[in-house]
Amino acid sequence: MAFLGDYHTHTKYSRRGAKKHAVGSVLDNALAAKKAGLTELAITDHGYCHYYGVDNEAAFAKLKADCKKAEEITGVRVYAGLENNIDQRSGKNKKLPALMECTPDVLCGLEIVQGGYHAMVGTPTIFRNLLFWARNVIFKFLPGRKKLIARNTEAYKRAIDEYPIDFIGHLNRGILADAVEVAKYAHSKGVYIELNGRHKSLSKKQIKQMVDAGVEFICNSDAHRPEAVGTMPLAEKLIAECGIPYRLIANWDRLPSFRSENFTAARQQKEQAARRSDG
Repeated sequence: MAFLGDYHTHTKYSRRGAKKHAVGSVLDNALAAKKAGLTELAITDHGYCHYYGVDNEAAFAKLKADCKKAEEITGVRVYAGLENNIDQRSGKNKKLPALMECTPDVLCGLEIVQGGYHAMVGTPTIFRNLLFWARNVIFKFLPGRKKLIARNTEAYKRAIDEYPIDFIGHLNRGILADAVEVAKYAHSKGVYIELNGRHKSLSKKQIKQMVDAGVEFICNSDAHRPEAVGTMPLAEKLIAECGIPYRLIANWDRLPSFRSENFTAARQQKEQAARRSDG
């Protein structure tokens, strides 16, 4: 028994000009996945709003073509995906949609979308980004902390509601939210909670509460170099220490059932119905 897929990996498409956020090509990751005994792999590079993001639509198109070619060469199923970021303002402003770091055309062509949080993404100015980061990371006991947690929790939920999020990556890393509430809501929508191979962002108490609620997890490497693909020692440690049943690990000895395709189809049907009613 083993992990059959790794759905959070990066390549040199995550970049800023000549400066790369990760090393290795899509094919390099696919070859590493095959060597690790995986049958599925996702490339989830960052979007336009991240400091290190895929350059533009043309780059996304090339990434997708690389995924298809790597799949043909290796026999590993290679998903073209995106590591998207929540916009914390959407938890406060009900009219502000959750952030999606690519165009609608690109989004419709993606096969996996993870939702998460990275500092300095979402708010419109550097000052506001710094202020939000400081409140979450440095001044955790500032007045208004409960309101901040409630707002961030709502932002996670809105991202799940509005976009085809398949799993929440490194939940609560660098951000204050009610992780258990987010996980329960995600589970109700068919969204997995990630146990990240590089970052511990959840407490054992939180994980055990999620297990008691029947939340399903997905273990990923968050690899930024090909040799790290399929390696998840931190996730395996948490599984053992928290007593997570393997039946709740979506990619352990089975393949996950991602909601992207059904979500997108339902969204299209809803939009078509709305257009007919308007006509």
